[in-house]
Amino acid sequence: MIRERFKEIIKHCAQCGVCTAACPSKDVSDFNIRRLVRHVQLNLFNDDAFLRKYPWLCTHCYRCRELCTEELEIPQLVLALRQLALKSGAAPEEVYRVLKSIKSSGSPYLSLTRTKTSWIKPPIQPSADANLLYWVGCTSSIMTPNIAEATAQVLKKLGLRFKLLDGELCCGEPLISLGLLDEARHIAARVVEAIEGANVKRLITSCSGCYNAFTKLYPEALGIEFSGVEIFHISQLLNQNVNAGFKLEKPIAVTYHDPCTLGRRSKVYDAPRNVLKSIEGVKLVEMNPTREYSGCCGGGGGLWSLNHEMAMEMAYRRLLRDVVPLRVEGLVTCCPICYMNFKLTSAKKKVPVKVYDLAEIAAMSMSR
Repeated sequence: MIRERFKEIIKHCAQCGVCTAACPSKDVSDFNIRRLVRHVQLNLFNDDAFLRKYPWLCTHCYRCRELCTEELEIPQLVLALRQLALKSGAAPEEVYRVLKSIKSSGSPYLSLTRTKTSWIKPPIQPSADANLLYWVGCTSSIMTPNIAEATAQVLKKLGLRFKLLDGELCCGEPLISLGLLDEARHIAARVVEAIEGANVKRLITSCSGCYNAFTKLYPEALGIEFSGVEIFHISQLLNQNVNAGFKLEKPIAVTYHDPCTLGRRSKVYDAPRNVLKSIEGVKLVEMNPTREYSGCCGGGGGLWSLNHEMAMEMAYRRLLRDVVPLRVEGLVTCCPICYMNFKLTSAKKKVPVKVYDLAEIAAMSMSR
């Protein structure tokens, strides 16, 4: 049971409240991590009303874990509570919709106009015999196809031939975040089999969620690992090519948002910054806080699917508090979920900041 599994977390929590102060969800809901932990301490977590609501308000940004003075694995406690809610039949209906969608279509998104390959248009020409695989991801291919297009353009301009996987599945990261580990493990095994059978040496992805899944969640949460395939995020590949002569025709001042899955979860902080600094015409202005203490966009941990309005409110507050005061023209990120949440929020709330993915900035700087 949860009490036994996390007795050390419960035992060492001093109820100091640092986790709650660090949490982006507490600003837009009645979510309170300290209260959640206290419920577990007092054995009050078996209540269906509690399980149906509280565990699902977390974005799994890991900011509480980063700032906890006792280094307690609070995100893992949230994950266990989600698993308990699923077993008790107290999970939100939207969780099951996501699972059904991934099982039936290979993606958590339902679209009547886009597929995972509809973004592929001339002059994008994948090569069936390339030893580099571009793993596009669900969000990039369906919700933000401009990121997929920009990534393919960058690979082409760098002279890198790449192939795409026929029938690319969901990586399973949404299922892991929602506590559906058995289902995620089944899908992950199929994903690894398909990638290892594609006869490639390297995999590149523009999705920080997929990158985190492949490099961290598969081995740590599912006990599954790749053999003979190197995994790279697009920012890391670009960082290896910073001498390619990137230059923007029109100078722009931007700030960079650390995606939780690429930053705190995967510890990739320098690569995207090095790329931005290498582009002639880009002025990088850092936010405060940043890197491991960076704020969350609000879209992670499945929250975008469960409550997109709450996710957008978190994005809006981050834009107003941390970005607008910098007086920059653009916000750059490396995660399609962050990009989507910030871009839709910026447009809806009329925030005077343009949102870019790093691959878009790179493609623009290589247009010559």
